[in-house]
Amino acid sequence: QPRPTVMDQKARDTRRNRLYGLAFTLTCFVAGTVYGWPALRRDLIKEGGLTEKQLGAVFTCGAWSVQGGRFAAGLIRDALGTKRTACGCLLCVLLGAVLVATVASDNFAGLAFGMLFLGLGSGAQLCIQPVTGLFPENASAAMATLSGAFQISGLVFLVCSGIARAGADRLGAYLAFAACVCVLLALSWVYLPYGFKFTIDDEDRRTSDESKGATRTVDEKDEEAAVSDPAAVVLKEVSKEGEGNDGKKGASSAVAVGDDKPPPPLSHLTRRGQLLSDEYVALLAWFSVCVTPAQYYVLSIGWQLERKGDDNGDYTRAFVVLYAASAALAPIGGAVADKYGVGFAQGLATALTGSSFVVLLSDSLPAQIAGMTLYSIGRLFVFALFFSNIGRRFGFAHYGTLVGFGMLTSAVLSMLQYPMFTLAIDESVDWVNAACAVAIAGCLPYTAWLSRRERGEKRQLAGKTVNEDA
Repeated sequence: QPRPTVMDQKARDTRRNRLYGLAFTLTCFVAGTVYGWPALRRDLIKEGGLTEKQLGAVFTCGAWSVQGGRFAAGLIRDALGTKRTACGCLLCVLLGAVLVATVASDNFAGLAFGMLFLGLGSGAQLCIQPVTGLFPENASAAMATLSGAFQISGLVFLVCSGIARAGADRLGAYLAFAACVCVLLALSWVYLPYGFKFTIDDEDRRTSDESKGATRTVDEKDEEAAVSDPAAVVLKEVSKEGEGNDGKKGASSAVAVGDDKPPPPLSHLTRRGQLLSDEYVALLAWFSVCVTPAQYYVLSIGWQLERKGDDNGDYTRAFVVLYAASAALAPIGGAVADKYGVGFAQGLATALTGSSFVVLLSDSLPAQIAGMTLYSIGRLFVFALFFSNIGRRFGFAHYGTLVGFGMLTSAVLSMLQYPMFTLAIDESVDWVNAACAVAIAGCLPYTAWLSRRERGEKRQLAGKTVNEDA
């Protein structure tokens, strides 16, 4: 017997709350686990066996898989659907947790592959992000909460470290984490949809669609891509038929909130035109320049704090807590962009991130609390505003391509974090920190240029509206 296609409101609310609860929990456990690295690094140093450079390479494997893994998971999800892709990513996380739990502290390859597999948890998070579409009345709040959950996942290593110190050792702590992942894997297999959306109607049509080999259109994929990243600001593509100003039917426009908003200024360009536009090239350069030092910061912060006197690891643990706590500020970046434009907001994110490297030039440990706070908020905003910029400035017609290419490019360039770390160890850490601050500060003219362009467009639109009203 076919299932009913209409459910009563109570059942629908129960279903969407259950799915969102699963999505939030899954994100908290596996999405950005590797960014709690300083806690695991300290445990491995106590056990002994690997040099500082080898430990840096271990983290680099995990950090790279978070960036590149989301791109790969997105492609696989488009082919296999949500359930199978998310569960595949969770299996990788399970394997990574078992490797980190069981290999010896001097086993470089085992730990490197463990971190590599753990980083693929970001792919599972990508698959379940469209669950926010079940909450159209609170879409922004739902997205912001999941954005924060990505930061919270950085606490996993710190919690495991605490369990290990309590007597369970690394083996017991990370096997306990693996058991939690097994539970999430089972729940995901039971509750996640096979298809690409979380709506009831989509799930009801799954069997029919699969038997017919139905495929989604490019527009549908790109619309879903708008909610496929933890830091993406919720925007919605509204397509409506009818007579437009040019007398043509089927006009569509990507808008931020309502139908009365103008289309994104670069939405009229082709895919190639958007990829080669001055705005996208500048955005990609800004994102890559900010992300590479940001990855280096996580990689090196534990070592740098120890050089400044953090012998008992209190400040290292404080970094992990501050990184996770910044999740509460996730909505602020979007609010600033809404009011002042993405150019101004990107400038703020750039200044915050760059300032954290200036603070690292100080040998004062208490000062590092301020620096780590600046870093955590700045990093959060950098990622959030990258996705927000694409939605607001380019629209969603080629959103997936623009985001995917940006993530892939930044993943490749962020591999520079490791040679930067080795240079800091062998030569001068202050010079590397200063170079990071200067490189990030070099992006500020771009954000000023973009902000000025946005203000010009706003004035032009206001003048056009006045003329039309007259």
